[in-house]
Amino acid sequence: MGRALVSPEIRAAAGWLSLALACARAGEPARTEAPPTEARLERKTEIVEPVGVDPSLLVSAELTPGDVEAKCHAPEYLARCLQARAHPQVRFTWTLVFDEYRTDERGDQVAYTEAEQLARRRRVMDRLQADGAREIHTYSKLWSVLVVATHPQVRGAMALPEVRMVSVSCADDDREFCDCGRLRVDQCRAHAFCGEVHGYPHCREPLTLAGCTRAEGCTDSMSRARDPRGVMWQFRSGCYPDQPGWEPLGSAIDMVTGEPRCPGG
Repeated sequence: MGRALVSPEIRAAAGWLSLALACARAGEPARTEAPPTEARLERKTEIVEPVGVDPSLLVSAELTPGDVEAKCHAPEYLARCLQARAHPQVRFTWTLVFDEYRTDERGDQVAYTEAEQLARRRRVMDRLQADGAREIHTYSKLWSVLVVATHPQVRGAMALPEVRMVSVSCADDDREFCDCGRLRVDQCRAHAFCGEVHGYPHCREPLTLAGCTRAEGCTDSMSRARDPRGVMWQFRSGCYPDQPGWEPLGSAIDMVTGEPRCPGG
């Protein structure tokens, strides 16, 4: 078959179109595809900063001679008892522990009978109820009671000779006072009911204060977490900061080699 004939007018138009396209491409800047960076590959993390709390929330009282708060023997619980005293409107969970033995006329330790233990516990419970405490729990063991109440509702019972030792923790229904995630990191130490959490930023020393937590069951397990800015941390406490934006990443031990794995993932 013969070649199709193209008119001079069509050939001229095609030539002008090719020239225009060539000029347009010549004026464009060269396009290069940026290689993927680590920042682009990493999940974008929103930076969330706690606003902190009113400093009055962190106020603590001072222990003076004769104060019944001295029965909060451990330093941790003494700090908590004194801070609870400074906030008489807040409910806490208190454990009042009684003596199980008495000293007889010869100086020997003699265990209280069951009837005596029941009577002693009853006197403590009566005082708690007289001072307004209503949520009182007893157990099969007769040497303690647990009560959810304010400090003024507990202090009279704390002073009784039957009570030997006192411990205190946050009440489950008072989430505002013990919301450790609302604290700035520099406020953690001033809050007696929030434990400081230390770790290794970038999984390297030095040991650094990362935040605080309400959790009390921290262990010695090694774990990792990412902070709100995307920095990997290694922890040896099994706990993470309650401050917003932290992302727990699980164990920091490679299950195959048994060696720490950080920050590789």
